[in-house]
Amino acid sequence: MSRLTAVLALAASASAFGQVEGPLFGYLPDGARLRPVYGIAASASIGAAADYGRDFSRIAVSPRQDYAIVAAADTGAVFVASPTGAMTPIPGADANPDRIFLSPRGSAALLWSASSGRLQFLTGLSGSLSVRNASATFLNTLPHAFAVSDDGQFAAGAFADGLWLFGPQGQATPLPSQERALSLAFFAGRPDLAVATATHVFSIKDVGGQPTVSQLYEGPRMAPVGLAVSADNQHLVAAEVSGSLLSLDLSSGGAARFDCGCSPEGAFSMGRSVFRFTGLKGAVFKVFDASTGEVFFVPLAQGSGDSAQGGQQ
Repeated sequence: MSRLTAVLALAASASAFGQVEGPLFGYLPDGARLRPVYGIAASASIGAAADYGRDFSRIAVSPRQDYAIVAAADTGAVFVASPTGAMTPIPGADANPDRIFLSPRGSAALLWSASSGRLQFLTGLSGSLSVRNASATFLNTLPHAFAVSDDGQFAAGAFADGLWLFGPQGQATPLPSQERALSLAFFAGRPDLAVATATHVFSIKDVGGQPTVSQLYEGPRMAPVGLAVSADNQHLVAAEVSGSLLSLDLSSGGAARFDCGCSPEGAFSMGRSVFRFTGLKGAVFKVFDASTGEVFFVPLAQGSGDSAQGGQQ
């Protein structure tokens, strides 16, 4: 059983992301802003919002917690935002993407624009940025979910017309799925895909070669809104719309359920075996440590400001 823990920590803010006592845990989207989080999962607090001189309409934080991909609220332009406060534009990226997805280790990203039906693969996020385009207009439907591989070669999309793979030459091919796919996640560093449906979680190995399907979980009916894999591929977590969390230990094959006491927006890795499921709601957000089976809530630190965006949970 999980236990719900909160530890308030004193903090003072300074510099681009703010400086407070304790190690940097990661970064948290807060509406149009980014906030640093300090401490460890069991004892963390949220610092003051970073000042980039502009607000953001979209924010996606790398699982490594070392950068974020953002879209500017005023122009829609897409940037890589660094912890130092630097904003690096991404040439060729479509303005105002509807969704931004990060690969399991944050080495690649995917932009989705519903109006054009275009996918854009971003690679070289730690060096020379490049953009590659693909189109999903032939499907004539909006996707339920997307995922992108760490090498940036593949993206998978769950559509009403089925589960589709988008490859390095822009090709689109169907992937095997006996049920409607609802949430997707690539395994870290591998061309293998995890898929959650209403009753199963399964893997598709070697998506770009000879795809092989293996069942990982079968259980009561669920409504997953997010799926994420830990950086070491030892833990897979599915977040359900009800707030129930399904945690799979991929080394032992064990499965357990927990309650996050929240309304998940998705499942987002914060490195190691820790996952978050919401942005800032009121004055807290929730994290889950899959290695211990514990749910924690992380509060705003004193002096960090109390004008958090988002509704009270």
